[in-house]
Formats: sequence, C-alpha cells, structure tokens
Amino acid sequence: MNVNTNAAVTFGQLLQHNPKASAFYDSCTPKQREAILLQLGQMNSQSQLKAFVDNLPSASL
Repeated sequence: MNVNTNAAVTFGQLLQHNPKASAFYDSCTPKQREAILLQLGQMNSQSQLKAFVDNLPSASL
C-alpha cells in the first residue's frame, strides 16, 4: 500500500473513534468528501492526521 492508501485507512479508523467527525463527514456532499480526502496526502504523521480528524467538524468547506 502506498502512503495515500495508508492515510485513507487511518482516516477511516480515526473517524470510527470520533463520532462528531464521523457525523460531519457523513453529512458532506460528494464534492466536500473529495476535498477532504485530497487533503490526506498532505498529512505527514499520524498525529497530524488525528488532529485533522479532530478538527474536521469545525472545517469550513
């Protein structure tokens, strides 16, 4: 698996443990979800990805 695939898998796992972020992501349009997923490639560490998920409900898309 490449880095982006790993980030996507980790993103899904983090969403499972964060009900607010999960609910926010579930309410997004397909274009908004695409924008979110495209940002995963910019994450350089697990802690950065976790912070991204934790702050997802406050994101303005």
